[in-house]
Amino acid sequence: MPFELLNPSGLESPVGYAHIAKITGGTVVHVAGQAPFDSQGKVVGKGDFVAQFAQVVRNLKTAINAAGGEPLDYAALTIYITDLQAYLNNKKPLGSVYKDVFGRHFPAITLVEVKSLYNPDCQIEISGVAVIS
Repeated sequence: MPFELLNPSGLESPVGYAHIAKITGGTVVHVAGQAPFDSQGKVVGKGDFVAQFAQVVRNLKTAINAAGGEPLDYAALTIYITDLQAYLNNKKPLGSVYKDVFGRHFPAITLVEVKSLYNPDCQIEISGVAVIS
């Protein structure tokens, strides 16, 4: 793997993410924020946080596959959400959806609540950095 995920002592024990993604080789690929749009540009799951999350992780998979990589090549993800409570209320189904695409791969992840996203019907957007060997 062209990067190493680290969780050094002295930092809290992470759940569902790694503290550090150390790039050691390969090609770095930046994936723009993926929103819950289908291939026609329509919002999937309007008003349904879990459905939107599912579309976003599928879009992340499609994007990295197009660059010649796999979801396990993501070293870092930044998650932007408009409703932290919706995220907290749906942690179990979100985890299930996440594992369908990423398995037990938990890169360096940052979660940020924002006031709004580009499209007002979108509740989530995720950008990523991947390293493909």
